[in-house]
Amino acid sequence: MEILWTFTHMFPVVAIDWASYGIITVDNRNYLYIWSDTGPSLKRKFKVDMSRVSDVKVSPNGRYIAVAGDRVIIYTYSGNEIYKFKNTSYTNRIVWFPDGKRLLAIQNKGVAVITMFQDTAVESETETGCPLLSGDLSPDGEFFATGSCDGRVDIWSLTIMRPYRTLERFQSEVRDIVWTKNGKLFIIGDEALRIYDTKDWSLIKEIRNDTYGSLFLSVSPFETKVIYGGTDKKVKLYDIKSGAIFESEEFFHWVVDGDWSENGLMFAVVSADQTGRVYRIKVRP
Repeated sequence: MEILWTFTHMFPVVAIDWASYGIITVDNRNYLYIWSDTGPSLKRKFKVDMSRVSDVKVSPNGRYIAVAGDRVIIYTYSGNEIYKFKNTSYTNRIVWFPDGKRLLAIQNKGVAVITMFQDTAVESETETGCPLLSGDLSPDGEFFATGSCDGRVDIWSLTIMRPYRTLERFQSEVRDIVWTKNGKLFIIGDEALRIYDTKDWSLIKEIRNDTYGSLFLSVSPFETKVIYGGTDKKVKLYDIKSGAIFESEEFFHWVVDGDWSENGLMFAVVSADQTGRVYRIKVRP
């Protein structure tokens, strides 16, 4: 993988999402940045109306930007706030439903399904006393998964808003979970990178090389590669087909989040050192 350019923020960055309009990032002082996806130029920056930001996600239709933290706020690209939902519990992660009208909020005390322009949400408390840190929706939007700080991973039914399956308890907190777009693979990041077959929930691959302290993972659009990184200050690229692992040069601080371009030929990561970097892969996507 080859670094193409670097972009710099005012403060340490906490999350990133790559959309058709550009690369969206948020920092720990609640500034939202919209960067060009063709070079290190800043299109727009504005302050988010909350005390602590945790995540940012662009809607499936590309029209809205959702920001999570002590509340969930939806903005337009021009920075206009169009919807705000006050959480009953701090939100660590958000995921858009395929319809682009609802959001799944992964919270300290449970989960909430938030519908735009409604004052109430469908909420359910977690069965573990440990905060939920990560989560993702199945491609059909009928199920979702959550990972907690005590290593528990639950598969939930959206219909009953309760877990119906619990994977084996892991030894460290589950920082990220990804369901591939075809629904066939389910990937967990904790002290290892684990890939499951969703047909029978069997573990088909486990990677432990330099995975301790991993804070995020992201699957390429063609579902052939995974990027991950964390407290070792590097980003790794794992090729699912060949099993090869490539790693970047070291950052000055933790690598906290990353996402892929729509064509799967590039990816961007952000670090607590206030920088973001865009890479191009030198192998076929």
